Amino acid sequence: MRRPLKMAVRFFVLSAVVMATVMTFAPVSQSPSHSPYLSALSDLAAAPALAAKKHCPNTACEFVAPAHACLDGGGTKCLPGCVTQAC
Repeated sequence: MRRPLKMAVRFFVLSAVVMATVMTFAPVSQSPSHSPYLSALSDLAAAPALAAKKHCPNTACEFVAPAHACLDGGGTKCLPGCVTQAC
C-alpha cells in the first residue's frame, strides 16, 4: 500500500509542475473580445465609459517678422502671448 501512495503523490506533483510551466509560458490574449470564453450575453453589457483624448493642435509659437505666429509643431500647442506648451 505504501508504494501506490508514493506513485500517486509523484504523479500529482509532476502534473502540477507541468501545468504551472504550461500556464507560465502560454500566450496571453491581447484582447478579451477574442477569447473563446465570452458569455453569450456579453454583447448586452454596457460599454465602458472612456475619457476623450484632449485635442492637440500640434502648433508651436515662433517669431516670424514682424510678429509671432503659430506654426506646425509636434505634440505642442501655441497659447496667447506666444507661449508653446506641451500637449
